Amino acid sequence: MTDVSTAPPEVEEDRAPAVAPPAPPRAGPRRAGALLALVPALGTLALALYQSGNRNMWNDELVTWHAARLSFAELRRLIVNIDLYHAFFYVLMHPWLRLAGDSPTTMRLPAAVAMALACLLIVLIGRRLTDTVTGLTAGLLFMLLPSVSRYAQEARSYALVVLGVTLATWLLLRALDRPTGLWWGLYGATLAVVGWLHFVSLMVLLGHLLWVFLTARRDDRVWQWIVTVGTAMLAVIPLFVLGSSQATAASWIKNDWPAVLKFPRQLFGTMTIAQAFGVLALVGLLLALRSRWRVALTLTLWLLVPPLVAYLTGSVLHIFLARYFFFTLPAWCLLAAMGACQLFRLPARGRMPATLGLVGGFLAVALLGYTGLPAQREVRTNAADGQPGYAGAFRYIAAHAQPTDGVAFNDGFDRSGDLARRVMNYELRDAPSRPRDMFMERTAREQGWLAAKECPDWSKCLGDVKRVWLVETGSRTDPFGGLPKSRAALMKDKFTVTKTTNLERIRVIQLDRKKP
Repeated sequence: MTDVSTAPPEVEEDRAPAVAPPAPPRAGPRRAGALLALVPALGTLALALYQSGNRNMWNDELVTWHAARLSFAELRRLIVNIDLYHAFFYVLMHPWLRLAGDSPTTMRLPAAVAMALACLLIVLIGRRLTDTVTGLTAGLLFMLLPSVSRYAQEARSYALVVLGVTLATWLLLRALDRPTGLWWGLYGATLAVVGWLHFVSLMVLLGHLLWVFLTARRDDRVWQWIVTVGTAMLAVIPLFVLGSSQATAASWIKNDWPAVLKFPRQLFGTMTIAQAFGVLALVGLLLALRSRWRVALTLTLWLLVPPLVAYLTGSVLHIFLARYFFFTLPAWCLLAAMGACQLFRLPARGRMPATLGLVGGFLAVALLGYTGLPAQREVRTNAADGQPGYAGAFRYIAAHAQPTDGVAFNDGFDRSGDLARRVMNYELRDAPSRPRDMFMERTAREQGWLAAKECPDWSKCLGDVKRVWLVETGSRTDPFGGLPKSRAALMKDKFTVTKTTNLERIRVIQLDRKKP
């Protein structure tokens, strides 16, 4: 890794012509420059770990918890029915949960480490394609993005996907420099893993393809790339074939105008930061067209084309969702860093370009850090996911309920009640006993699904339970108002409201059975 700052012969045309051949760089400065990559990487890890357990587990994380705790036979049954595209991630999380436990912090730790390693690779890629100052600036921009902190504190696959994509990009650069079987093999294996983690991220190959054809002057390297990618795709094709039957599971993802307007804010964390990155990336593209046009065009293809393809095919593929394209953020950071650094180098002469580039990068990083402070605080709160405070509700129930009590749901946020059930299963996972889920016939695990099966005959399921805790979301005056009419009538006939406890956008209503 000590020679990553040395540009290969294929990229020399992207640099300004020199009067005389430069002296070979010494190993010491190269090594010192590479060590600078640890600064934003460690910063990313620190921000990811800061208050990592503050936010309650949200729906997708609870699905991870549910799936990763299944036996492999149960997991196989689940992914045959639904969620095949995340199966590989669940397999990776299975031993981690057994080893480290299932607290929010430990479940999110793999994402935090992955995001830190991705930041390290961004700096190394930036040094390889441009210079140390630009690479370091790109890493610091990545570190301070609120959305990076958000998904570094997420027990889902998105941080691992970012790591996989940046690692594959760095390995491609190494393979083009030293086209040995080892580097090509590592590149291909990483692509296969990336595809199994999230197939949408394979769109990064569009940028890789452009870079190979722009810089690999020898035909054998082009063919090596084609063979490597083709072999990696053979390992991913089964995922496409088997998962095609589950395409309807993503039909809720829209590509309408409201989705387009939300996309930049969800990708970067705030609309202001998204606009700033857009301006800096455009400046970077325009200023690089003269000296580093290959780099600029490749990064632009990486960051722009995947979401554009998703939008244009939204009615068919249903993948136009910001977190699916989080793997484009490294390209955004690299191009924005080029814009910030190059803009301040325009009037430079002599030895000043490096200094002025450093000033430009520092100002961009400082502005992003200051602007993103409110969003950094928000991503560590429950408001980041928009869920009602289910966790607090079930902690309250656990503190007051008896083993013979029942629990029911009148959930305006999730009509099925499955989200509330997942939270209950998670929050009461270590409880010696729990209230009986009154209207559930079979659990999600028994179903081989992500949803439980409800009782067809509500009166029989109700039994003779004396007290029920009704978990209700919304601001209704009638606690039974959102229930099906027949169930609401049954509850009103059998129970009376004894106590109502208001929590975070949720109510826990104690129902006692009426005396005969």
